[in-house]
Amino acid sequence: MANAEKTSSGSDIDEKKRKRKLSNRESARRSRLKKQKMMEDTIHEISTLERRIKEYSERCKVARRRLDSLESENAGLRSEKTWLLSYVRDLENMMATTSLTLTQSGGDEQEANADGDCRRRPWQQYGSDSLQPVASFKT
Repeated sequence: MANAEKTSSGSDIDEKKRKRKLSNRESARRSRLKKQKMMEDTIHEISTLERRIKEYSERCKVARRRLDSLESENAGLRSEKTWLLSYVRDLENMMATTSLTLTQSGGDEQEANADGDCRRRPWQQYGSDSLQPVASFKT
C-alpha cells in the first residue's frame, strides 16, 4: 500500500509540475506577444519620427532660403538708403548754395523761373545758361 500512496502523491506532484509548465508556457507566450507588440509600436513610432524629421528639415530649408533672400534684399535696401541719404544731403547743399547765391546777388530776376520760384527741383536738371528744365534726367 505504500507504493499506492507514493504513486498517488507522485501523480499529484506530476500534475502540479504539468500545470506549472503549462502556466509558464502561457506566461512566456504572453511575454513574447507583449514584446512583439512593443517592438511593432516602437518601429511605428520611429517611422513617424523619421517622417516628421524629414518634414521639418524641408521646412527648415525653405525658411533658410527665405531668410537668405530677405537678408539679401535688406542689404540692398540699406545700400539704397545710404545712397538716397547722400543724394538728399547733396540736394540740400545745392539748395543752400543756390539760396545763398541768390541772396548775395540780390535775387536776380533772370535766375527765377517763369513762376518766380528760384528753387531748383531735384527731379529737374537745369541747363547752364538758364534755369529751364532740361529734358533728360540724371540719377
